[in-house]
Amino acid sequence: MTISHASNITRPPKVSIHDGRAVTTTDDVAAYFGKQAHHVVQKVESLDCSKYFTIRNFSRMVKNKAIGSGAERQVVYYEMTKDGFVFLVMGFTGKRAAAFKEAYIAEFNRMERQLLTRQQGAYSAPKPQPLCDGEIKNLKWLIDSIVNPFRFRAAWNQGVWYALRQATGVPSPYPFTAADLPALARELQRIMEISHETRSLLQQLEKQVLQQVVRNRGELRPVLNHIQHEFRQLSLLGETRSRLNNVERQSLARLERRAG
Repeated sequence: MTISHASNITRPPKVSIHDGRAVTTTDDVAAYFGKQAHHVVQKVESLDCSKYFTIRNFSRMVKNKAIGSGAERQVVYYEMTKDGFVFLVMGFTGKRAAAFKEAYIAEFNRMERQLLTRQQGAYSAPKPQPLCDGEIKNLKWLIDSIVNPFRFRAAWNQGVWYALRQATGVPSPYPFTAADLPALARELQRIMEISHETRSLLQQLEKQVLQQVVRNRGELRPVLNHIQHEFRQLSLLGETRSRLNNVERQSLARLERRAG
C-alpha cells in the first residue's frame, strides 16, 4: 500500500485516549498517510492476524456520514491501539513511509506516557519549554554558516537538519525544545569542525592542482592521494577546534548557556 503525495507530515499524527487506552482510527491514519478511508478499512479487514489479536487491538465502529440533500448513510471505521497500528502499516510503502510511521509511533508513545502518569495519580503533563525566537534565529544562523560556503547548499542543509534530528531523537515534524539544546550544541560543533576542515582541504586541493599539475605539468594522482589521506584524518577533530571563528564560538556558547 503506497503512500500518496497528498499525505501531510507537517502536522502531528492524531492519537487520543479512549477507554483507558491510546488509540487512533482508520480515518485519522488515512488522512495522515494520504489514503482513502475506505481503503484503510479494507486493509484492516484483510489483515492476516489472529482473532485474539483483532479483538484486543481493533474495534469496529459505525458513524453517520452526510451524502447530500439532508440524507445520511452509515460508514464503518476502526479504532486501533498502537499494536494494531503497527500491524496495519507494515505494508505501507513509499518514499516517506518510514518517517510517517516513526512520527505516528512517537505520538502513541507520548500519549501512553500521559496515560500512565494519569493512572499513577500524578498527572501534571509538563510541556517541554519551547525554543525562544532568539534561540531559533541563532540555530538557523549556525546552520547557514555551515552550509552557505558549499556549492551544494541544499544538500548540506538537509544533511545538517537530519543529523540534528538524529542527535536529539526528535523526529520531524516535532519542534526542538530547551531540553534538546545540549545535544544540538554538541552536534553543531561537531559538524562545524568537519565543515571547516573540509573547506580547508578543498582549498588545498585546488591550490595543489593549480601549482603542481596545471603550472608544473605534474601528475594528478599523487595530489589526489595526498588529499584522500588528509580526508581520512577528519575524525581527529582536536586540531580543528581553533578553526571556529569568534562569532561561531559565541553562537554555540549561547545555546550551551540556555542548556545549562
